[in-house]
Amino acid sequence: MDRAFVLQYLKIEHLQNNSELMEIAENSGLEYVKELLREYPSMRVMYIPTLERNKELMKEVIRANIGKLTVRQLSRKTGLSMKKIKQYIKEIEASDKRKTV
Repeated sequence: MDRAFVLQYLKIEHLQNNSELMEIAENSGLEYVKELLREYPSMRVMYIPTLERNKELMKEVIRANIGKLTVRQLSRKTGLSMKKIKQYIKEIEASDKRKTV
């Protein structure tokens, strides 16, 4: 996984399901959380989920790169399977279609 690539899309709202990381972001800033996730992809003392498990972040990364990167490239950069990338693309397209109707 290309952590730097994925982390550039991380926003505070992606941390809503993790109260520990949300608190760190609120107190120390989002850049500090990005640094933690870059250096310590998963910890036992404090639960830090892997980036791949943050569905909303992964979908945002994919949405921002549809048409720029192939499914294979997205798979390499995100650490997700090509099957999962394709599934998220379908979800993104369905969501975007509902928004335009």
